[in-house]
Amino acid sequence: MKIKLWFGEVQNGKVTRSNDLRLSFLKATNPEPLPFNLVDVGIEIFGNAKNYYQTLRKTAIQVMEEVTKSELKKEDKYIVTLVKTLEDIDEAINMLKERLKDLEGIKENYLTELFENKIGELKELRRKVDLEIDSTTSKLAPNLSEVAGSKIAAKLIERTGGLEKLMKMPASKIQLIGAEKSLYKALARLRKGKKAKIPKHGVIFLHPFVRSLPKSKRGKMARFLAAKIAIAAKIDYFRGELEESLYESVRYRYENLRRE
Repeated sequence: MKIKLWFGEVQNGKVTRSNDLRLSFLKATNPEPLPFNLVDVGIEIFGNAKNYYQTLRKTAIQVMEEVTKSELKKEDKYIVTLVKTLEDIDEAINMLKERLKDLEGIKENYLTELFENKIGELKELRRKVDLEIDSTTSKLAPNLSEVAGSKIAAKLIERTGGLEKLMKMPASKIQLIGAEKSLYKALARLRKGKKAKIPKHGVIFLHPFVRSLPKSKRGKMARFLAAKIAIAAKIDYFRGELEESLYESVRYRYENLRRE
């Protein structure tokens, strides 16, 4: 009978150390309780108790980091898919509304009623997808959701391809996420010696603290908000605990700019 251990396996009374501790750690499950003391066997394999526990700790941390990253990627993909789904639903609703308007302008019959019902169903589906985005994003990235709002947070994750990629971005790039086309066009004009207006914000313009300010102050608020978003994304990726002071600093900056 083969017994699987986190550091190898036992077969016919012989202990064989694994060449891949991470893999053996993940596979270390047995149908019956071990017929020996695991620590005693481990100390024999690693030479002493210190080496045994140090290796166990190192391996456990490595495995947990990999498992956490794997789960994080799943949630990332889920949010990305939800955001794209919401955009598709919005597009479908707008298209059906246009066709309904055309039909009503010609003739109202049972088809117009069917269109209205279908639009109503899509609006209800949109509401549920929207709620799921809020819930999932708040769990995955509580600080990012607190600072930017769950909808903007979800859009940032979707545009960058995941929380890890967003976390690695400098604030200057975060500030312009969603305004890439405008930026490239402006840079192309500048290279040709023409005048161009460089965008000051992308997706984060949707934040009420940015769009509610006069145009002359939006750039300052967008820069500050992007800097805090960068910090929030890092905290969420590495720790995941809510840091309430981040949002308060954003609100304080907004109030100061509003009063200036």
